[in-house]
Amino acid sequence: MTIDDARRLANARDVADAAPGLAHGVLFRSDAPAEGDVPPNGVMPWPPATVVDLRGAQEKGRPHGLAGQSHIIDLEILDEANLTGEEARATLTSLDALYEHMTQGAAARALIRAVGLLAGEPVPVLYHCSVGKDRTGVLTALVLALLDVPRERIVADYCATGPHMEAVIARMMRGVPPEFAAAARESVPAEVFEAPAEAIESVLDRWEGAGGAAAWYIAHGGDAETLEQLRSRLRE
Repeated sequence: MTIDDARRLANARDVADAAPGLAHGVLFRSDAPAEGDVPPNGVMPWPPATVVDLRGAQEKGRPHGLAGQSHIIDLEILDEANLTGEEARATLTSLDALYEHMTQGAAARALIRAVGLLAGEPVPVLYHCSVGKDRTGVLTALVLALLDVPRERIVADYCATGPHMEAVIARMMRGVPPEFAAAARESVPAEVFEAPAEAIESVLDRWEGAGGAAAWYIAHGGDAETLEQLRSRLRE
């Protein structure tokens, strides 16, 4: 990894890359920006007007990397933000268990609020968690499903994070002694550092079982006006 690579988001892309017919330069997804980062490749215009930070308070040890450049909105999706805590280990027994947690109760309501921000805040809007895979991945799957993107493209977009995981982890562990980095990785299941298709397929199955993503969205507090706003914004 070069110096520039270490200072560039490792898992950033335009949501419109997931499928034809979506508008570019509107929604971006990524891992967590850091102070001093250079602009990511293939994501324009930059910096984003709005940033929706999906991380929990315990993950934010420093000022946001885009503070002063973008309007930052904090929206915690999970209360188990500390991935080395006992509660987190109980929730992270598998990605399926984590994602089930994210699609019910308070976490689901937070996802609904996030959709509203993506539909209404000044563009381009960047949303991210720490890695850009789980909270970001489920929110992206929801957005794409609400846009009627085919299931196979939603799954492919989620899996596209897999090849970037080692680079993301390297960015997250900058300055951390190797023994602590190793302990952090060993404290959670190995699949947490992977992006297997079956993980996001389990989420899509739950939405389909609820009558589709739009029906699930409305049932958990979403509204038709915001849904139409999202579709108008993202469809070419």
